Amino acid sequence: MSTFAQITAVLAALTITAAITHHLTRRRTAGRYRAAVTAAVSAARRDDLTGLGNRTGVHAALAAAVERRRPVAVILINLDGTHTIVGRLGHRAFDELLVLAAGRVQHVASAAGATVFRMRRDEFAVILPQPADAAGHAAHLVAAVAEPTDLHHARHPGTVTVTACAGVAVFTPHADADQRRALVRVDRAMRAAKRTGRGSTAVFDPITMRGNGDPPAAPADRGQA
Repeated sequence: MSTFAQITAVLAALTITAAITHHLTRRRTAGRYRAAVTAAVSAARRDDLTGLGNRTGVHAALAAAVERRRPVAVILINLDGTHTIVGRLGHRAFDELLVLAAGRVQHVASAAGATVFRMRRDEFAVILPQPADAAGHAAHLVAAVAEPTDLHHARHPGTVTVTACAGVAVFTPHADADQRRALVRVDRAMRAAKRTGRGSTAVFDPITMRGNGDPPAAPADRGQA
């Protein structure tokens, strides 16, 4: 092979090598970018204290239900006497209590294929894919929260017992795909449970818990009341 042919072959090999290296670099960069975006989206939907999903995650879960056009049950769990608990135990102990309560709720919920989210400081939401026995499931969740809890970061470390109330509402996308309305309804049910007393559970009633923005109750709903 002539010197010119050898140089040409070397240049061709270098060009091919550079092209392959550039392609692989772009793939690695694109992979890192996709991983970073995925991590950022996941972090945006995650609660820092408990590791559960947050309010953004709830909306994403309800949006997924709309896409599948499948009904889900939404359960809202709110601890009773939050201000009293914080005043007695302190904020650090209350955070410890929230983490332990979140773990219990998640344990019970995951057994039924449900997903748990932290809505705000003392409130959790559960999305249950099988709404048939949502009220019974909510009662199990409330019972899990009420189990005695050992706290190590309280002003006076020891065992405490707290209660929670739960509201239940069924989100039916094929009938009403408004996610905000579903959350309003479950909040009304939870507040009705609060009025009943500590540790109570209430299911949204389209007759007694209607608000100004709700459509009229269907005849079938009136027949079930």
